[in-house]
Amino acid sequence: MRIGIFSDTYTPDINGVVSSVVTLQNALEAHGHEVYIITSHKGFIHSTREGNVLRMPGLELKWLYGYILSTPYHFTVKEEVEKLNLDVIHVQTEFGVGVFARIVARNLHIPVVYTYHTMYEDYTHYINRFDLDSLETFSKKVFSSFTKFLCESVTAIIAPSEKTKEALIRYGVKRPIHIIPTGLDLEAFKPENVKKDLCISIKEQFGISDSTKLITYIGRIAPEKSMEIIIDGFQYVKDPNVMMMIVGGGPTLDDLRKQAKDLGIADRIIFTDKQPREDMPAYYAISDAFVSASLSETQGMTFIESLAAGLPVFARKDEVLEELVFEGDTGFYFATPEEFAEKTDAFFALSKEQRVAFKQRCMEVVKKYDIENFYTSVYHAYEQAIEDYEECFLIESIKTSDDCMRLYLINKKSNEEVTLLVSLDDYLKYEIKKDGILEYSLYEVLKDKERSLTAYRGALKKLRSKDRTRKEMYDFLINMENPLDIKTINDLIDVLEEKGYINDEAYTLMQLEKMDKSLYGKQKMIRQLVSKGIPYEMIEEQLERFDESHEHTKAFKLALGYQDTIKNKSVNEKKEIIKTKLISNGFSSSLASEIVLDLNFEDDILKESVALQKVIDKAYRNYSRKYDGKALNDRIKQYALRKGFMYDDVVHAIEMRELNGE
Repeated sequence: MRIGIFSDTYTPDINGVVSSVVTLQNALEAHGHEVYIITSHKGFIHSTREGNVLRMPGLELKWLYGYILSTPYHFTVKEEVEKLNLDVIHVQTEFGVGVFARIVARNLHIPVVYTYHTMYEDYTHYINRFDLDSLETFSKKVFSSFTKFLCESVTAIIAPSEKTKEALIRYGVKRPIHIIPTGLDLEAFKPENVKKDLCISIKEQFGISDSTKLITYIGRIAPEKSMEIIIDGFQYVKDPNVMMMIVGGGPTLDDLRKQAKDLGIADRIIFTDKQPREDMPAYYAISDAFVSASLSETQGMTFIESLAAGLPVFARKDEVLEELVFEGDTGFYFATPEEFAEKTDAFFALSKEQRVAFKQRCMEVVKKYDIENFYTSVYHAYEQAIEDYEECFLIESIKTSDDCMRLYLINKKSNEEVTLLVSLDDYLKYEIKKDGILEYSLYEVLKDKERSLTAYRGALKKLRSKDRTRKEMYDFLINMENPLDIKTINDLIDVLEEKGYINDEAYTLMQLEKMDKSLYGKQKMIRQLVSKGIPYEMIEEQLERFDESHEHTKAFKLALGYQDTIKNKSVNEKKEIIKTKLISNGFSSSLASEIVLDLNFEDDILKESVALQKVIDKAYRNYSRKYDGKALNDRIKQYALRKGFMYDDVVHAIEMRELNGE
């Protein structure tokens, strides 16, 4: 792959962006990719080229990391870039070179990946010198709008941390965002791999003895780093053998020196000023701990570097440190200058062996930042961006479809026409517009969502025709053609519940009232609802609304109906039939027996002889073809007895039949 990395800052500058660019460049080249760096240099006329590095002229901005601001367009450099036949452009910064990268990409039709390194809302102090609330609010809005504008002009974005991604989403960024922590050559920071003679030289240069306990800060010296908190706290550190070393340069260096002098601790703090980037592993190697009070990091590379060197970290709580600094294990958190001093003294009061024990745990926690993991993730982002760019869709037209939007798309590469159904929420969220572009990755996301959307619409249609339980809707969705996975189905049903389309409690009460009017017994009600997936506990809770005595009233009313409809049966058989029917209709056996005892069977007893005669006549018709004489009478007798008639009554009825010559 041929990759162009565009950055307003590059070596010999020392900052987090340069560190990330160089690390990425080395990793890509190690895997056989061709990498070209397009950056800037101090000057006003000529661009230069050194191997694969193209430098555009610009003006140095000392207040902003020493970045060099170049004009956003250079015709000759654009021609040089065109000759490179780049597959992808990776933008690392936002100013002259960053703007130029976007112009070149648009003109040459090259996909752009953009790494968002800097949380500019944490840098409003450069504009708001007098700390005015109104200006602070305005500045943050400007930065968020500026960031959204920059992000919407690229194919994909790399955020170094979850904190950064959340900020971009808060700004309204809709482009694909990959969370990729900047990788690190972890081996380079291990003490055993650092040049010993360089370590000795640094210690001699700054008068650091072997007995010195050294806590170090490495990085830019600027307001957003909040170094004044650390220096303020260091005055309270009691151990006289503890010294602080501040490695780096920046606009507030002189202010910090003055602060140390005013506090009377200038002899305990070493200010090294700006040092070569390649020497940083040695500065970590001669230290016992690392400290920073910054809350403006998008990732915090110096935190990762120090942990890779085996140094515990002293820091203020910040989201980017949640997976790095664990209290008492890989470092210590402080909120005030006094707490910093207290924890520093506590740490250095440990024996040397105890302090060394932190080393392995610190190294372990940063293994995920290995350069190979970094390379793999970035390469995947490049592949995705290229596919997105080449396979994107033109939005030809948009039509409403109930509460959704149907998109009519044309694939840029194949000219294939496709349709896509999207929810109104997604339509607004992704700011989809006619004649706009839909990236392939977003198309895939929305295409996958379309299945859920189709299932959701099908579920709504079913619910509009009849109230249903959660289980019924689950069964419906799981049995659809090409069903969704179980988690998605449950999530979809959760949404239906949240919107009130499914309400098992209301359904339960409604069905109980309906079944109650139909004279269902309690047990049948429960069986019916359990078969619909209603939890037993929910049914019991709703049944408490019904008076217990009402169960007897329903059973008696139902039994009276049975009594009137059961014909040509003995009283005993009639009682058993009524009891059986009551039980099958959900009433308890004991209640069914009680109801049968409460019924009045006087009329049935009077009519029993007529019923017995009909039973005997029926038995005679059934058995007379096969039996006669005593065998026939025995069969008739057995049949009538089975129907619940008394023995003497049956014998008498048979005798009377014979006497009558029937």
